[in-house]
Amino acid sequence: MNRNDISPLYQSLHCLTLFQDIQENQAIKIFAGITGAAAENGFLPEEKLADYHRMGKVLLEAFSSKLSPPAGNPWQNHLLNLILLDDNPFTRAAAEGSPISPALREACLHDLRILQTLCEQGLEILDEIFQVCPGYFKMNGFISSPASGDLSVTSSAGRLLEMKQRLLQSDHWPGLLDDLLSFYPRVGLGDFALYWAFHWEETPSGYRLSGIEKPDPIRFQQLIGYQRQRQQVIDNTERLLEGLTAHHLLLYGDRGTGKSSTVKALLHEYGPSGLRLVQVSKKNLGSLQQLTRYLRKIPLKFIIFIDDLSFEEKETEYKEFKTQMEGSLEQQPSNLRIYVTSNQRNLIKEYFTDRKLETTRGGEVHPGDTAQEKLSLADRFGLKVTFQSPDKMAFLNIVRELARQEEIMLDSETLEKLALQWILWHNERSGRTARQFIDHLKYRDNIDF
Repeated sequence: MNRNDISPLYQSLHCLTLFQDIQENQAIKIFAGITGAAAENGFLPEEKLADYHRMGKVLLEAFSSKLSPPAGNPWQNHLLNLILLDDNPFTRAAAEGSPISPALREACLHDLRILQTLCEQGLEILDEIFQVCPGYFKMNGFISSPASGDLSVTSSAGRLLEMKQRLLQSDHWPGLLDDLLSFYPRVGLGDFALYWAFHWEETPSGYRLSGIEKPDPIRFQQLIGYQRQRQQVIDNTERLLEGLTAHHLLLYGDRGTGKSSTVKALLHEYGPSGLRLVQVSKKNLGSLQQLTRYLRKIPLKFIIFIDDLSFEEKETEYKEFKTQMEGSLEQQPSNLRIYVTSNQRNLIKEYFTDRKLETTRGGEVHPGDTAQEKLSLADRFGLKVTFQSPDKMAFLNIVRELARQEEIMLDSETLEKLALQWILWHNERSGRTARQFIDHLKYRDNIDF
């Protein structure tokens, strides 16, 4: 073991400028601990053998990820993931398409030289350290095979793999600076490069975004009818992506008519163009302003999706939600809009007693003011899109088209007769009911309701 080779590699980790956050990664910390100890006199490899295998577990988990197909050996793959997904001043400016200052450019070139050495020599150094240990698991012999199959878990997967392979094939990473500058605007940075959809969740340490590995696969071509309504949603979303004025949207109407599916389908249509979807539950609406402050700094476009929202008479959270949408002193972020689905146009349940103007003992003096306050929540949405239950002919048209897509070979008369029986025995007319009916027919020889 040549300590003259190990010491410079260990020290180089502490010379990173822009990419220094990768030092906080568990595997990198273990690597630094092993190489730092190995550079000292009196080092015994067996004392760090357990640490090495803990690091190996982290590397192999990343090596089997479907979100980021592997390239190189496990160490190289993990390090390349950290580099390409890092959030720092350079990657953020590149993602925004902002000019790169000379200082930022030189700092990036400096780090790329160090990172290339770490990538090429890291696992070889570890192999040299532990080869004398019985039972040592050698990771240096594992190289990823060329990717095959579907890389569309996120569309970024193929681009991420391509960039990793390009770096591995290069003998001079600084020469790929322009490639990196074009990579980040297409893919994004951090978890936003790996995921298109997120949950906004409350944890013991505060709120955080949690990536959704497998978002609902619904596509627009699977949604039949309501073309005018969907086009309104699409047009508004395209304006958001183009940096034009776009509205907050309220999609309301009868249940099962495809309101939520319309929003989810946007993800697969515009995810490659930089659209990200963040779902927020009603119970977390109080943190909406915290979320918008965070997302406004990210160089991507966001839809905050609040599904099936309504407020009961005695709930007052709608007041805070109304203020957070519009009404606070902060300027609304231009890179995000709020899309809400609901079965109620005004979002707050309204009763006939709300409209009585007479006052009673203990009653409100100005009940009309309260009614106006409730209605003003819906007014915060610049565009309201109505989804009503289809009539009989529209419902049967949805059934026929879904049957065609699923290649269900039934004559039209039989199909329509069964569909009408289904809604009588199971549910109301809606796109959801039509989908459930078709799913029931699939792969069946005998039809039994």
